[in-house]
Formats: sequence, structure tokens, C-alpha cells
Amino acid sequence: MRIGDTFTEMARLVTQRHVNPLSTLYGGYMLMWLVDAGTITALKLAGRGTVLGYMDRVHFVEPVRLGDLLLYRAWCVNVRRTSLTVLVEAYVRRDKWLALATVGRLIFVAVDSSGKPVPIGMELEAQEGWERDIHDHFRRWRSYVGPALESEPAERGWPLISSRLVMPEDALHGDLMYGGRLLYYLDELAFVKAWEKRRGAYVTVSVNSIAFKRPIFVGDVIYIHGEVTGIGNTSIEVGVEVAAEGIHGRRRVAEGYFTFVHMADGKPAPIGVEGPKPRSAEHVSEARKLRGITIPDHERIPATWILIQRYSGASSGAGE
Repeated sequence: MRIGDTFTEMARLVTQRHVNPLSTLYGGYMLMWLVDAGTITALKLAGRGTVLGYMDRVHFVEPVRLGDLLLYRAWCVNVRRTSLTVLVEAYVRRDKWLALATVGRLIFVAVDSSGKPVPIGMELEAQEGWERDIHDHFRRWRSYVGPALESEPAERGWPLISSRLVMPEDALHGDLMYGGRLLYYLDELAFVKAWEKRRGAYVTVSVNSIAFKRPIFVGDVIYIHGEVTGIGNTSIEVGVEVAAEGIHGRRRVAEGYFTFVHMADGKPAPIGVEGPKPRSAEHVSEARKLRGITIPDHERIPATWILIQRYSGASSGAGE
């Protein structure tokens, strides 16, 4: 199957219940919808149940406001024996143009009813042009994130933020917790840690990485631990860890990092408290490069390909 043949499109209207006190889209909904689009793509290709295994560098680059129409577009860009990588981009419709709002790189794993990985049994082809550039880019990325997928979470001793019982409504199918629902909760609880450090209004600007190590089952109690891990001039980074306990025993299941920006009078404002430096500025630099990218609404080429062309010197002969 060609990369272009895996294209998936999904629309969401931002209503009153989706926004924060600043009347912009709450980050938890953006993340959950991003996973929705990726999951639809993964399910179509795997032909069976899939779970979210990893998410990296999810950048929020364009404000999404009450009444906006969000268009999610997804492509499968890499396939391995039991996993596949899906690129998901969210756009805000502006007349006949689409302004890039969010980009996410997601790895899904095909699993059986017990959550054990199973072979996918498909191959992905990339034609010359944008498909080849995207395929090569994500093949390198997949190798780069390999260590994060294979390593065990470190024991950091972060304080408990919250605990909750996983209910059937938290599952997409069967008794496995849906990754989109967990991200919704984590964004909310990471915000709480940022707010405790410095009271004020915050918006999510990126999810630097989230690794899901083991499945979470309906009936498990999950424990979310977190801590502020970095403070910039206007931004604050929060690390989170998730453990689960139930009939499958107690296990550490996920870890990741969220970055928020402190807002005042509708713009970023200094935080004004001391703390450790953020772990890396690489994701901030990449997010800046993504700002301002627009494409015609009839185009079916990822905006990420435009970024690859601009900053890596790739040339495939296809137009923007």
C-alpha cells in the first residue's frame, strides 16, 4: 500500500464545552482528537485492535478558538512487524486555506485481547516525490526514538497528583484503556502542577514525548505522579509518570513531558519564579519552524513535508 492511500480525514467543531477560560481549545481535547485520527488510520491498516505506544513532539502552533473548524489529516508513514507510525496534522480552516495548528507523531502497536503485540502483516510503499521524503524522514525518526521505546521508566520519586479508577467509558474497545482518554487526563493534571508552581492561566504548547510501556485495563486504578522539570521565561515543563494496579498486578505504564505557556492579557507573560532549566529547547525550535504554514484545502500533501524541504534541502519535484 502506498503512503498516499492511507490518507484519513476527520473534522471537529470547537464548541463552548471544548474551550478553556481564554476561549481557546483545551489541550486535552486537541490531544484526544489527534489520537482519534491516528487510531482510525491504524485500525484501517492493521485490521485489528491497536494501542498507542508512543507520541513525540506534539506542537501546538496555531491558536484554535471557539467556533473554529478543525480538520485532522493522517497518513501511515512507517510500518514494522507489530507497529506502525502515523503522522497526524490538525488544521484550522481559513476560507479556502488551511492553517497548520498541530502536528503529532504517533506509534501504534497491534495487539490481541490481552494486550500482547501481534504481527500486522502489511508493507508500505513510497513513490518518488513527497512520499519518499516523508518515508525516509520517519524511518530515521523511528530509529532515533527506539531507545525511548525499549527502556524502562526511571524511578524519580515524583509526588502523587491524582488517582482514578479506569471505567468502561475509558476504553475504545474491549477492556484496554484508550490512549486518547489517558492523554486528556494527563494534560489536565500536568496543568495542575504548573498552576501550583505559579498561579495563573496556562495553555498547552507541546507534548515533548509520551511513552506507553504497558497496557492499562478497565478496573485498574491508575496513579499519576508529576513534577515541574523545567522553567523558562514564559514556559513551564511538567513531567508525569503513570502506574497501574489491578488483577494484573502493579506496573509502571507510562511517562512523558508537557510544556505550558503562562498567559496574561492574551499573550505570553513571564512566570517570575526560579526553577531548573527545561530539558531541551529542540522542540521549541521545531515548533517555531512550523508556525505560519498554510496549504490549500484541496491539497493532500502533509505540511510536514514542506518543513522537510525548507530545512533539510530535500527536493522531490512536487509543488507545495
